[in-house]
Amino acid sequence: MLYISVMPKAQTLAMMVVLFISTPFRAQQPTSPQQPVGAQQQTSAPQAAPTLKLHDLKGTPHSLEDYRGRPVLLNFWATWCVPCAAEMPLLNKMQKQYQGKVVFIAASIDDEDMKPQVEAFIKKHQGEALTAMMGATLDTLDDFGVNQGMPGTVFIDAEGKIVDRRTGALKRADLEQVLRKLASEPEAATTPTHKANAEKKKAIKSATKKVIPPPQEDPSLAF
Repeated sequence: MLYISVMPKAQTLAMMVVLFISTPFRAQQPTSPQQPVGAQQQTSAPQAAPTLKLHDLKGTPHSLEDYRGRPVLLNFWATWCVPCAAEMPLLNKMQKQYQGKVVFIAASIDDEDMKPQVEAFIKKHQGEALTAMMGATLDTLDDFGVNQGMPGTVFIDAEGKIVDRRTGALKRADLEQVLRKLASEPEAATTPTHKANAEKKKAIKSATKKVIPPPQEDPSLAF
């Protein structure tokens, strides 16, 4: 401090600026890379899902605990979210396929005065089979660990524990795999690939091809 006090004023200010900038920068270095959108996020042991109070589009209150004893797919979405619109038909189809096995809750984070838009969005993007709810917020995304982007999906087992998470639009193959585990279904049997099928068809076609006999010589032309 004594050395700084006798330095010229301009040099003193420059050193203070450097110390001010460099110290917080080192302290704020991230400890781990940010999770990419759409990546699997569940890396630790299953944890109890936070308390969540919602209400359906008729205003009837619901709690996540009401579904204890049944697996739940909890999807957070919004009317302004383009990927949410893209994945809604897939969620709707999977809800029909897993009817009675997994509860699909589509929780909108839109404001309460957006109810007409929420209803129109669900109808437009073929989400009528989903259990649509309102009352979720951006803070809810933090609570459930899916705050890196929209949409966010949380998979909860029958005991109320979070067993998996996804951020970003869901992919069908990945979704089906997680749902099979959530519903305690056996793994799907391995089927031949498209390439194997094409090769098999080609071999059959080749084996059944008619053999064309060589042209015969005209006896009238023989000397």
